[in-house]
Amino acid sequence: MQTQSTPMPISTATLTNDLLSVKPKRNPSWLLAPWRLIRSAKRAATPVTTRLTREGWQFAFMVAFVVLGAVLRDVNLLVILAGTLLALLLIQWRVCSKSMYGLTLYRKLPRSIQARKDFEIEVTVTNPKRWLGAWLVLAQDRIIHKPFRPVSKQVSQTIGLLFSSVPPGAGRTQRYRCNVQQRGSYDFLGSEITTRFPLGLMRGILPVKSAGSFTVQPAIGKLLPGWVELFDGKITGFKHRKSRSISDEGEFFGLRAYHPGDSPRWIHWRSSARMNELMVKQFQRTDSRELVIVLDLHSPSSTKKDAFEAYCRAEDLAVEFVASIAQSVATSNYAVLTVAIADHDPTLALRVQTRGQNTALLDRLGIAHGLEVDTLPKTLELLEREYRRVENLIVVSTRSKQLGLQVQNPEESSKNVSSSVVFWRRVVWLDSSQDELSRFFDPATASMNGN
Repeated sequence: MQTQSTPMPISTATLTNDLLSVKPKRNPSWLLAPWRLIRSAKRAATPVTTRLTREGWQFAFMVAFVVLGAVLRDVNLLVILAGTLLALLLIQWRVCSKSMYGLTLYRKLPRSIQARKDFEIEVTVTNPKRWLGAWLVLAQDRIIHKPFRPVSKQVSQTIGLLFSSVPPGAGRTQRYRCNVQQRGSYDFLGSEITTRFPLGLMRGILPVKSAGSFTVQPAIGKLLPGWVELFDGKITGFKHRKSRSISDEGEFFGLRAYHPGDSPRWIHWRSSARMNELMVKQFQRTDSRELVIVLDLHSPSSTKKDAFEAYCRAEDLAVEFVASIAQSVATSNYAVLTVAIADHDPTLALRVQTRGQNTALLDRLGIAHGLEVDTLPKTLELLEREYRRVENLIVVSTRSKQLGLQVQNPEESSKNVSSSVVFWRRVVWLDSSQDELSRFFDPATASMNGN
C-alpha cells in the first residue's frame, strides 16, 4: 500500500526571507577602491606596449580595403567580413597585452667569468598570474661592453631565447653559452620580453627593468717553467725542500691540475686516469713563501692609433701574466702572493692565498687600466706601509724601467720613486711592451667557439 504525503505550503513571506538570507552581501565601493588603485599602480609599473608587425600592417590594410568596399557598395557581407577581421585584431591585442603582463626575467651568472673561455648564463621567465599563461615568449638580452676609454669602440651583442609556454604560477628556464674576448665590465642593456601569439599580427613588448652587470676576469695563460727564476732561484730550493718533506709525511689534503715544473712523484695516477687529466697531490704547508708583484699600468699621452693599440696589447699582456701567477699560487698552495696595482685606482691585494681571495683579485684585474697620470709612486708608498723590507720585488710594467723610475719633477725630488722608496733589496723590471714576458708566459689563445 503506497502512501503519498502532501507537501507543506510555503508562504510567500517565508520564501522571501529564505532568499534574502542566501543572498551574498556586497562590499561597499569605498572598500574596493584601494585594491583597484594598487592594481592600477602595478599595471603602470610594468607597462606592456603593443606594436603592429609587418604582417599586422598588411592585415590592417586589407581590413581598410574591405571596409571601404562595404561603404561604397553597401554590401552586407563585406560589413560582416570587416567586423570579423577587426575582431581578430582586437583578440590579438588583448591576448598580447594580458599574457605579457606581470612576467619577470631573472638571470643567474657563474661566480667567475674569464675572457676567452666559455661560460653559461641561465635565464628564467616566471609568470605570477593565476589563470592566464603566456605562449611563444621571446626573451632578448643585450650585452654591452663598457670600454675603459672614450676613444674605444662600444661592443654589443643581442641574444634571444624562445620559450614555447610559461604556465600560470610557474617559470621556465633556458641557458645560453657566451665567450667574451675582452676583459672588463659588461652591462645588460635593452633587455625585453616579447610575444606575437596567437596570430602574429601584433608584438607585445615588456621591457625588463632589472638590468644587471658582470665583470670579466683576464684570460689565464700558461706559465713557462722559467717563471720561477724571477724570484732569484729561491723557489727552486724551496720546492726541493718541500718534496723531501712530502716524502716523509706521505699524506695530502686535496688534488689539483698539473702545472709545469711539478715533480712527477706528486702525480696521483688513479685520479688522473679517472679524470683523463694529470692530477697532482696538494699538500698543506705552513711556511709558504711570500711573493710581491707590482703591476704598473701607465698610458702614454700619444693620440696616434697605432701607439694606442700597441699600448692596449701590452696592457692586456701584463694583466694576464699577473692573473696567471695569481691563479697558479691560489691552486698550488706553495706561496702567498701580494699584488700592488698601479692604475687609475691604486690598490693592494695583500697575501692572496685562498680561492676566494684570488677571485676578488681577478675581478679587480679585470677592470684595471692605466691613465696618463703616473700612479706608481703612490702605489709603492702604499706597499711600503705594509712591507718595510722586500727581498725580491717583481714589477710588471707597460713601460721601461728608465721611464718608470725617472725623476718626474726636480722640485719634488723628495717625493720621487728613485729617491724615497728604497725598501726593496732586488727589483726585477719586466716591460710587456718589449716582449720581455715571452720567456716566462704564453698567453691564452682566442677561442673561436664563442659568440
